[in-house]
Amino acid sequence: MSEQNMNNANPAAEGGAPEGGFQPSPELIQRAARVGAAIALQEPDRVPFMPSMNNFYVYHYNKITVKDWMEDCKTIIPSMDQYLQDYDPDLVWTPIMFPSKAMETIGSLQCRWPGEYWNLPDNTAYQYVDKSFLGDDDWDEFFKDPTLFILRKVLPQKYKSLGALGMVNPYAICGHAVLSFMPFGLPPVQGALNAMLATGAEVGKYMEGGVAAEMFCVQKGYPTFGSSVLCCPFDDFADNVRGLMELCMDITTDPELVDEALDRWGDVTIPAAIQTAKMAHQNYVFMPLHCGVDNFMSVENYEKHYWPSLKRCLDELIAAGLTPIVFCEGKYHTRLDVIKNVQPGKIVYCFEDVDMAEAKKKLGDVACIALGMNTGTLMHKSPQDVEDEVKRTLDIMMPGGGYISTNSIALDYASPENMHAWRNAIEKYGKY
Repeated sequence: MSEQNMNNANPAAEGGAPEGGFQPSPELIQRAARVGAAIALQEPDRVPFMPSMNNFYVYHYNKITVKDWMEDCKTIIPSMDQYLQDYDPDLVWTPIMFPSKAMETIGSLQCRWPGEYWNLPDNTAYQYVDKSFLGDDDWDEFFKDPTLFILRKVLPQKYKSLGALGMVNPYAICGHAVLSFMPFGLPPVQGALNAMLATGAEVGKYMEGGVAAEMFCVQKGYPTFGSSVLCCPFDDFADNVRGLMELCMDITTDPELVDEALDRWGDVTIPAAIQTAKMAHQNYVFMPLHCGVDNFMSVENYEKHYWPSLKRCLDELIAAGLTPIVFCEGKYHTRLDVIKNVQPGKIVYCFEDVDMAEAKKKLGDVACIALGMNTGTLMHKSPQDVEDEVKRTLDIMMPGGGYISTNSIALDYASPENMHAWRNAIEKYGKY
């Protein structure tokens, strides 16, 4: 195993030293074992501490800007060094951001980021823009050949530099006559291909810095999570092809189209995510869920049209020896009876908004639960409020193990006093 592949491996589970001479430190082994015990529904020496971060590493220390971070991931390392010293987490949210130079090269139209490209201030948060790339009349064409539809219809709409891909016919170039390669000689098509190559090179350069930043954490004794990601097929298809609001409405108007699309999407995306995680020797696969909240669909629709593809993701990740860390965004009060139908001791469910006692009652014997610190409390209340919230949560969640302390939504801002109060309260009250 190379150094870059130790970023979130569980060295206690892996056993022995990885290839390339990297020796996991006792601290790395201890933290990974603590988290692993909680995931396995056991009682570790104390409750693991797993803050979930957004732009906190930048805003909290003010050493660089978000723009700097998105241009060169290595620039985050001094901030990470300070963060690890200050708060001593058991599992670290990845220090890898999105590479702005790559997005500028390809001409991404679905995102906004700081800098001159969108004329936004240097500390602007990265923002995704929801858009539909599959119209109401496009379903037949999509199902006839999803790959061709994405190549010729979706990508040209998502990236300014790829407009000419609509001129490419991959089936024609399979014929006997090389004349079918003619479109690749056209300047617009060559421009699109060159843009793809240049974007790949930019991503490669950025990820070199990302690997360095993650390895910095690992070499300091801190396992990481979040750089290996699998989106639930419903969310992924909504985000990247159909559009969030459109797909939610399709559940009512064309449910059979939704189900077929999600099946086909999962056929491709789930194996790809597993392969990527395996190649990187990563144990944790982060799964952000945002379309399945109480506000967007009924329990019946969730169970019929959202949960099957999500459960498929969970089952296939577990079968591959990977641990899903599932972030259930928004209100999840009515979903507990559905999501409890999983293999015990193999999954982490992180919640933004759920009844803690009900979650413990219904999920406590099947899944590790991560919750307990309201991000609003960290941002706006006092250290005493933070400590009191930790104590209340531990009284409910701690008995019997299977619990990780994390915050409700990814954090941008919090005072040092509140962060220390959270960490110190876990150390004071979270020991078994």
